[in-house]
Amino acid sequence: MNRSLIAIVIVLVAILGIFSLYAIDHSSDDLNKTTLNVSSEGPLKLSNVIEDIKTHDYYKGYDNETVEWMETLGDKYVWFSLDEIVIMDKWDSDKIPSQYVCDASFYEIFSCNVMEKHPLGNTLYPRDVVLVKNVEYIGEDVISYEV
Repeated sequence: MNRSLIAIVIVLVAILGIFSLYAIDHSSDDLNKTTLNVSSEGPLKLSNVIEDIKTHDYYKGYDNETVEWMETLGDKYVWFSLDEIVIMDKWDSDKIPSQYVCDASFYEIFSCNVMEKHPLGNTLYPRDVVLVKNVEYIGEDVISYEV
């Protein structure tokens, strides 16, 4: 009976240890959250955005190293803000609603963990390229236009 009690205590201590490591890991993610605001006209496939960067004058002067890094990310999705190109996996991208209307602009607000950030370079309209994960949708901001 004494050995079984010791075995139960050991198992309980191991389980508590695992739960505490999980809690510490997730609490640090919450502390490192960033809030971003992107246009609701998304997402676009990363491969299409890379092709646009390489071929359109809008991106003339882009940073080759940043684009090469983007090419290594694989099957990801892109959302645009005024000053950032935000890249994420499909799971996170599906958490953000997408819509297009002609008399208003919808901006989707979410929190996330920024994994990497790279400058796109000396383009006509400079932007940073941001890889994110753990998206948590917050809400939207609507700007209406008089028609």
